[in-house]
Amino acid sequence: MPQHDSPAFLPLWRNRDYMLLWGGQTVSLVGEGVSQLAFPLLILALTHSPAQAGYGGALRSLPYILFGLLFGALVDRWNRKRTMIVCDIIRAATLGSIPLAAAFGVLTVWQLYAAAFIEGSLGILFGLSETSALPQVVPKAQLPAATAQAQVQYSLASLLGPPIGGALFAAGRALPFMVDAISYAASCISLLFIRTQFQGDRASDP
Repeated sequence: MPQHDSPAFLPLWRNRDYMLLWGGQTVSLVGEGVSQLAFPLLILALTHSPAQAGYGGALRSLPYILFGLLFGALVDRWNRKRTMIVCDIIRAATLGSIPLAAAFGVLTVWQLYAAAFIEGSLGILFGLSETSALPQVVPKAQLPAATAQAQVQYSLASLLGPPIGGALFAAGRALPFMVDAISYAASCISLLFIRTQFQGDRASDP
């Protein structure tokens, strides 16, 4: 755990655990942006229905309304690092199942709906866990800089994800989902190498 009270500490770019966290999440966020564009495109290609393509996008956003408060409470009780790793594993398996099903000719719009909902739900849980873990990874005085870099991270992912997703979809309809699955696997590996505990000391409840 970083020494928050130390008068001198390493800059963020030399903080090994922070760079592993930041780098892993940058990769996974770009992957998420890649598949975010590809979901409605693939649903439209399968169903030829713009309405059903819209449903897929809605299902990915619906968990923010349904589970936001619940997940916020759970993050305070669960082991954050373990939660993030499990989220990445499930998201990698969920997205990886799409090119696998496509290869065997059994891909359905219902699988895409389920994948969109699962990825949206776990994305919320992961994001809340990451935000709560950040103060354990960087000293308190560096939190504003780390938060600013997180905004750069999201902007970078928003800028790069959709055009990469469009190019990959043009090359192969299942490619964006394979890339997203790989990005979650990379994020999971980066988390495994982080030594810092994501949970602070807690006082026992009476």
